Amino acid sequence: MEEIEEKLKKELGDDLKQNVPLREHTSMGVGGIADFFYIAKDINDLVKAVSVAYKSNLPYFVIGGGYNIIPSDSGFPGLVIKNQTSNIAFSNDNSQVIVDSGVTIGKLINTAASRDLGGLEFLYGVPGTIGGAVYGNAGAFSYEMGEFVKSAILLVPKEDKLDIVKRDASWFGFDYRVSKLKKTNAAIKFKPIVLTVKLQLVRRRRDEILGLIQQNLEKKKNTQPLDEKSAGSFFKNVGKQVENSAGYMLDQVGAKKIKIGGAAISKKHANFIVNKKNATATDVRQLAEKMKELVREKFGQELEEEIEYIGQW
Repeated sequence: MEEIEEKLKKELGDDLKQNVPLREHTSMGVGGIADFFYIAKDINDLVKAVSVAYKSNLPYFVIGGGYNIIPSDSGFPGLVIKNQTSNIAFSNDNSQVIVDSGVTIGKLINTAASRDLGGLEFLYGVPGTIGGAVYGNAGAFSYEMGEFVKSAILLVPKEDKLDIVKRDASWFGFDYRVSKLKKTNAAIKFKPIVLTVKLQLVRRRRDEILGLIQQNLEKKKNTQPLDEKSAGSFFKNVGKQVENSAGYMLDQVGAKKIKIGGAAISKKHANFIVNKKNATATDVRQLAEKMKELVREKFGQELEEEIEYIGQW
């Protein structure tokens, strides 16, 4: 490990941190220690960090806002890279934008609105990044991120090197809360990384965009625990009917009454686990397993996580 540490320090310098608590970098406020931690402020930083980890045979994981993930209490035995890449380039003639994967969803929506460009208002209030939204095909109010993706530039591990490749939207195989990247990542040690994304926005007046944002936020405030620590919707819906939604089934089995340790079910929405008081990642996962068990027993349905568990479990 000392040799790997020296390699990382040589490439990443003083910005490389060691033994960083992941709970400080996740929306849920849980997670153990990352052996190494690095903030990538531009695309060069991101490529450099992934490259040195890959060449050192060291596991790596890229996070944005720390939304939709539950890191293990055992931490992450490798390099966690926090993606804060921030470039946004608009092409006004065709309402397209090329955006770094580390740009926050809120920043892109607000910047686009100032140019009378919209389309992504449905995601406002999600504390994640564009890269994360593409990775998990984030959605709300019957819209999904994949509908707006034209193409993306990826960093892809290939044998003894990393290739930078362009992939059209069709390559991602976008489906309900999933993309090809998320589907395959669980079984892959070295994961492809989204660097930049080209999005097709729509012409829309700024006041109309702001109105839609406000409308969507009001709906979310009334039904979701936006003021509590959560990782977002925990389970995927089983179908499109209300009775097939994870929240409905969990309501029916009385999930809102249960808690484990510092983790509890939101009183506003049964498909949200919230960190009430110093919850551990283990509390959260055990509670999730209990929720699945209750739904399985009453409905014969197997709930599948929308969030992703990372690290050593």
